[in-house]
Amino acid sequence: MYPLIAAASGSSVLVARALEFFTFKYDFARDALIASILVGALCGVVGVFLVLRGLSLLGDAAGHATLPGLAVAFILTGGLAAPALLLGALTSAFLASVTVGVLSRGARSRPDASIGIVLSVFFGAGTVLLTYIQRTATTSYAGLDSMLLGNVAGISSGQLLSIVVAAIVLIGGVALTYRHLLVSTFDSVFAASIGVRTRLIHYALLATLSVTIVVSVQAVGVVLVSAMLITPASAALFLSSRLERVLAFAGLIGAVSGALGAFVSYLGEGVATGPAIVLAASSFFLVCMIFGPRNGLARRWFNQRSRSTRQEA
Repeated sequence: MYPLIAAASGSSVLVARALEFFTFKYDFARDALIASILVGALCGVVGVFLVLRGLSLLGDAAGHATLPGLAVAFILTGGLAAPALLLGALTSAFLASVTVGVLSRGARSRPDASIGIVLSVFFGAGTVLLTYIQRTATTSYAGLDSMLLGNVAGISSGQLLSIVVAAIVLIGGVALTYRHLLVSTFDSVFAASIGVRTRLIHYALLATLSVTIVVSVQAVGVVLVSAMLITPASAALFLSSRLERVLAFAGLIGAVSGALGAFVSYLGEGVATGPAIVLAASSFFLVCMIFGPRNGLARRWFNQRSRSTRQEA
């Protein structure tokens, strides 16, 4: 009897907390939910092109590369001014992306090795600078430290506005340049032959990646931002082979993962937002990998079983 009463009481508390969160009873919860949804959708859409172009690890390198930019901006300004931090992170992430491109063109350099080198150097530099700040800073650096794993509950109105603007501009840009992105992603040689400026598209994609990472760091953190660029996109590829549908599925999976992760973080005190969002996205990936209509494990098993049955007959 008592376990049933306890379970009913726990369910009522959960429902009450869910209503608080999803009805925007508190302003910080509303801002956290909006930011998480937009970050998830944006990472999902941009991540599709990284995965299809074989640049998945570039998102990891650029994400980790934001740390030294954040640290340098803090040292120069002596505080947590959002514009300075965003500019520092953006500069550092774009510099890392371009450096990977330059190193990859070397005759003896492999793209994966170039990404590993850039990731290690930038993140190492960022860690050293963060240690220096912890020892010498006279003002609070708590906001900077939370960038590692994300803290969407502490997002400011200015940061939320930057996420909204970035999501509208970047997703709108993908929609407007969809045909050029499509042809240059799947056949760059053909794209160049019909006049598509493939190099410009490539660097525009790097800039888009840098902005996406910078606005996402507050929500999911430096360490895990690459997971949100890769996981929703990879899950969506199990659902369709048409690029426009893959983009839509990836954006939807990222948005729902963001909402669920923010809600779990709201429910559990001390639960970091970034890991919660990534775990939600990973759950969607697992389901898509097993039950996805395009190359899902269950679909492949069913096809193999059908072929075996026909051959035996």
